[in-house]
Amino acid sequence: MHIVHTEADGGKGGQPLRIINESLGMIQRGHQVTILCPESAPLHQLALSAGLNVVTMPLKRKNIGNLRTLRRWISDNRDTIDVINSHNSADTWLVALANLFLSRPLPLIRTRHASGVPRNNWTTRWLYRKACKHIVSTGEALRLQMVALGVPLENTTSVPSGVDTSRFHPGDKDAARNHCDLSQGDFWLGVVSHLRPNKGHSVLLKALAQINIPGIKVVIVGDGPHREVLESEVIQHNLLTRVVLAGHQPDPERWFPAFDIAISPSHDMEGVPQGVLQSLATGIATIATDAGGTADAVIDRKTGLLIAQQDVEGLRDAILTLYHDPVLRRQLASQGNEYLNSHFTRECMLTAMEKVFTDATQSSSSR
Repeated sequence: MHIVHTEADGGKGGQPLRIINESLGMIQRGHQVTILCPESAPLHQLALSAGLNVVTMPLKRKNIGNLRTLRRWISDNRDTIDVINSHNSADTWLVALANLFLSRPLPLIRTRHASGVPRNNWTTRWLYRKACKHIVSTGEALRLQMVALGVPLENTTSVPSGVDTSRFHPGDKDAARNHCDLSQGDFWLGVVSHLRPNKGHSVLLKALAQINIPGIKVVIVGDGPHREVLESEVIQHNLLTRVVLAGHQPDPERWFPAFDIAISPSHDMEGVPQGVLQSLATGIATIATDAGGTADAVIDRKTGLLIAQQDVEGLRDAILTLYHDPVLRRQLASQGNEYLNSHFTRECMLTAMEKVFTDATQSSSSR
């Protein structure tokens, strides 16, 4: 198949990484992949750096000029394309409208990465019920949102972003701490995510401030617009000796093994956070909030500890529970890793998406 991905602008988080990871996997399986996105989208440079075929396309706004540009490109390449997978609202609309001008419309698959509820109006219902061949969500909770719009459940599939377990896997803690320059004798909590308010780092700092055990420390891996606020909060909570802001790291797979507990304190609109899946793949005990589709992977007291969003005391208590109970910590780490390997690997994702694309193209060609 020739699979075309479109993205208006998915930021710097898990969405562009999902598109790149999936695209590389599909190419390895013998498919052709093209990515259409604006040059301003972070995906543009990331995909080029990954060696993917990228076409610069103005998709950020729904307007006549962008529609004409996209329609012209699709018309010129229609005979070589099998399916289009859109990832944001603007590009989904542009593809859907461009399809109206084609004698042979292309099957459109919409992947929803965020858990924000779509507007329930006639235009949105038309887009999801009629214009899109199939809806893919990155978590089961997001999939069920489509029912409220009248989308048949059989026209939706939950396909979480799979982890490359050849990259993220259990490692040696001492060696990892040497690499990351983290003290060997302390108990390290780790967060790996983009720094924006809804990722919940501030909640974690408040929880840490309520734990009067100096040896429990936090390392925050990632960068973003919320960094200066977090730096101020570290000082405000008197945590300078207990918090490391490590910034962006190109090798997060070498940081996870250094953690005693991985934490996802998010209250963001997302599917299943990549940081959660990566910690499970690394065999680290995980505490996460029930944001988005996180509960698909973190089953409370089975594969990790699941807590409410923005619950400072709940997060504090979960940290102390695992700190004082190494047996439970090891049990959750082991069971979480086993569950990840049977449900959330890159191969699981590729197989599921391959079926979605194949079913869509076969259904369209049979008409």
